[in-house]
Amino acid sequence: MDASSVRNLCRYLISSAIQRCRMSGELCRLSVGLKSFPLANPPLVRISISDTGVGSCLEEFQDVKYLSDSSLNQIHDGVISIATTRVCDNEIFHYNIDLKQKDCTKRLATLPLTPKNGATFSGTEVSFSTFHSIDVLLEDITCFFQKMLIMKIPKVGIELIVDKVEFPEHQCANVIVANECIDSPSEANAECLKSGLVDYVLKHGNKKDSICNSCFTIEDHLKVGSGEVYKSYRNTETTIEAVVIISDLSEMMDPSCFRAYGSKTEVLYFNDFSPGITCQPLLKALKTIDWKSYGLSIKSISDEDGCAFIEWDNLPQDCHIDIAIHSHHNKYPFTKRVNVDGNLVKKAVKLALNDLKKKNAGVLLSAHAVKIRSYAPELAKTIASLISTSDDLKFKGECASILGLHSSHHDTESESIEDNIKQRLTSIIDQNDRQPQTNKRTRESAPLLFNDDCFQEPEYAAYQEYEDEVSFSAFDQ
Repeated sequence: MDASSVRNLCRYLISSAIQRCRMSGELCRLSVGLKSFPLANPPLVRISISDTGVGSCLEEFQDVKYLSDSSLNQIHDGVISIATTRVCDNEIFHYNIDLKQKDCTKRLATLPLTPKNGATFSGTEVSFSTFHSIDVLLEDITCFFQKMLIMKIPKVGIELIVDKVEFPEHQCANVIVANECIDSPSEANAECLKSGLVDYVLKHGNKKDSICNSCFTIEDHLKVGSGEVYKSYRNTETTIEAVVIISDLSEMMDPSCFRAYGSKTEVLYFNDFSPGITCQPLLKALKTIDWKSYGLSIKSISDEDGCAFIEWDNLPQDCHIDIAIHSHHNKYPFTKRVNVDGNLVKKAVKLALNDLKKKNAGVLLSAHAVKIRSYAPELAKTIASLISTSDDLKFKGECASILGLHSSHHDTESESIEDNIKQRLTSIIDQNDRQPQTNKRTRESAPLLFNDDCFQEPEYAAYQEYEDEVSFSAFDQ
């Protein structure tokens, strides 16, 4: 039994329905129904995937022919039924696709039309029967939808309906209903991904209906960074968005929480607004990122059943990292599969890491910066001592002015100066660590500890303009 391929067929059909909904530009509904027939011999489950999108074209079902023979044996009669119509059509078109037919020209059977009787609507329903267990299908599709909700796809309501005939008291149940139908412009896709991943983390993989307050007492426990890159090639525009979240878990975390935390991160990969399958370019991109420059050490990066996992080597127990990557294109349908661009993935993830690093002082610092940061308290204490013990009141006044201190309380003066200098030192270390580690001739010079015009003489400024020497960074090794 090749369950994974039947699973991929369901995912492919759901993904196609999502695209049709997005193309309509109107409020749409995506509904997946599972209905069991336990008295059939053998027992069957009818899977129905319907949407109110633009209507389908038969070309999008060409990839179905790549199912293995063992998977085809799990589809009753090997037939997929299609009903589709567009707004401008006067009828509903019906087709059967015989997947067991080796001759592609004989696969498609056109069935009698159904008149719309003047009604104006569009949509598609794809259905087939399988010998799989309804519980297995339900678990997999539920997990698929829980990830898909991260996208917060604008104007699309989602529902999963299960009908178990063998339990009359629970014949029909809505397992998932997501009717946010966010009305936002397409350029807000990156913000939707970021907001969706935050909700996914706070709700333990969308397995809870609300934020888990035992693990996340305040939302500040999340540190979020995002990045976005574009590429145009042969009239096709590719966009890749990445979001990275670092969670500081509460010490009061409830051990009964659904989500298992550990040293592993599942990289949530989305392709054209639905969960995608990990590919080699994606894995290669993740492996070539210089994680050590962000203070992270990788033990392994692996592909587990179509999902990418990163196992960290030095992650604290009260910390967890979540990563989401979305690759989407501006054209539909795709008669040819498009592999993810590994270089774009790498750039997007690095932009997200740099964004998180910029927004959160002291986070994702390289080992070198952490080492230098450890010297900041003693250095600040020494400088503060030199200032506070000086008998030159003019010197002390100028130092206080530069530091932005105007306190007349001598008992707190030294401590205030020390804290101020330490903050400036750590800020400069963090800022320098955020600069791209490129060639010395292109790297910006390190910022000054005290920004004051008096520290640069006019003569020196003129000399520096013509000097052909490279700026020296305080952190060059």
